[in-house]
Amino acid sequence: MSVSTAQTALFTAAISALGSIPTAFENVPFTKPVNAKWAALFFLPNRPGVETLGSVGQDMVTGIMQIDINYPQDTGDSAARADFETIRVAFKAGYSFTSSGQVVTITNCGRSAGRLVDQFYRVSTTVSWWAMIPR
Repeated sequence: MSVSTAQTALFTAAISALGSIPTAFENVPFTKPVNAKWAALFFLPNRPGVETLGSVGQDMVTGIMQIDINYPQDTGDSAARADFETIRVAFKAGYSFTSSGQVVTITNCGRSAGRLVDQFYRVSTTVSWWAMIPR
């Protein structure tokens, strides 16, 4: 169990929620669709906090996963609103996801205002989480 498996748990859940939306990952080659929506996932953990002492103790790690969904410019915001609701339902506060025994718990999920980025209308959804990571 590790921060890496926490990321795997979150990304697996995000990919499931995004369905068939093409998704970019950090430092992985990706070709943006020209006239279709696409997503990008980012994992941003905070520095761990000590929860229990000793060599077999646990650290509390918190952080966010950011899901950016990009829509072709000038196509309105109805798809963005619908996609956010799908993500919000998938990442309700209190939901937990597991990968290789590592449990990650969601604390909240919210979205940004839409904005234009590289000729796409982007809406970012931030999913806050925490996990107990054994040393």
